[in-house]
Amino acid sequence: MTRLRIADSEIDVERLGHAGPVIVFEPGLGGDRRSWEKVARPLAACARVLLYDRLGIGHSGPRHGTDPLLASIVADELKALLHATDLPPPYVLVGHSLGGFYMQSFARQYSNETAAVVLVDSASPLEPPGVFGSAVPSNPGSIAAVEEAGFLPSAAAMLAGPPFPPVPLIVLVATEHNVAPECEALWQEVQAQTAALSPKGRLRIVQGAAHFIQNDRPQIVIEAVLDAIRETGFRDGK
Repeated sequence: MTRLRIADSEIDVERLGHAGPVIVFEPGLGGDRRSWEKVARPLAACARVLLYDRLGIGHSGPRHGTDPLLASIVADELKALLHATDLPPPYVLVGHSLGGFYMQSFARQYSNETAAVVLVDSASPLEPPGVFGSAVPSNPGSIAAVEEAGFLPSAAAMLAGPPFPPVPLIVLVATEHNVAPECEALWQEVQAQTAALSPKGRLRIVQGAAHFIQNDRPQIVIEAVLDAIRETGFRDGK
């Protein structure tokens, strides 16, 4: 593990693997890189993997200020981090929940550095405002509250900005969210619309999995990442 100075603070980074395509993982709301343990380590056998904690999370330094955190800022910070690690683009981006939303922002802003995207039960700019999200508000001033507050303005900016690039896109969606059937159906519809953002997009419904698919069905996530890598033209990690 190393610490790299980005945006007047330090980001904690873990790199795995020694050769092959570069896979970058983004955790969900307020989460740290440990949420990817079951997926990242097996993939390191055939790829270079980057795990990190966003500012204000885990072992990274603080995020200064309490303004809503925009997805474009997270994308810019990730780009600076990737360049500081000397890991060459294009990248295979993997994001869970709000982390998937951040990865969509990166792909739109830096399409020339994006090889493929895998979204794991991901938030989407196509969501109806205020329908999804936690029923329990985050503690005021917490990093989760700062991230949560940035979602709606980021979604509007994302839809008004550059389009999603025509890269391989695999959208994994869970089926067990413990919500009303109509809400579950709407979530499935939003995920299908998100997969359609790319002409190379595909939706995969993961039956029986809850929101953290990477914990409930890690092998399915691993297979989706490997499929995305193959679609970029890499073969056997080369």
